[in-house]
Amino acid sequence: MALSRSSQRWVIYGFSSLLVALSLFTAFGERGVFHLWRLWGEKKQLEERNFLLQKENAALRERAYRIRQDDLYLEKLAREELGLVRPGEIIYRFASPESKRNKNSPIVEPPAGSSRSSEKMPPP
Repeated sequence: MALSRSSQRWVIYGFSSLLVALSLFTAFGERGVFHLWRLWGEKKQLEERNFLLQKENAALRERAYRIRQDDLYLEKLAREELGLVRPGEIIYRFASPESKRNKNSPIVEPPAGSSRSSEKMPPP
């Protein structure tokens, strides 16, 4: 029982269609190649974020340990972050070069067309 030529074509077309459908499902399906590729990229980003958070945690653990154990470090933090001083110490504060430049710059008047709040009020 040999298959006729037209029935052989239909078998080939059916098999080819099945292969195309399976390949499309494999590539674009719910668990397809592209979905797995996207998940791999997300995993890579999460691993990088995890690495950065682990480094930050290690730095915070080191800082907490130094605050508990190292009195000189604790004093340095208290002076820098809280502005604390020991009794009898004198604090000298110098103006930054930036604030000196701002002092020397001329005061700019508003343009002639703009109105001031004092001009809006009627005279007494």
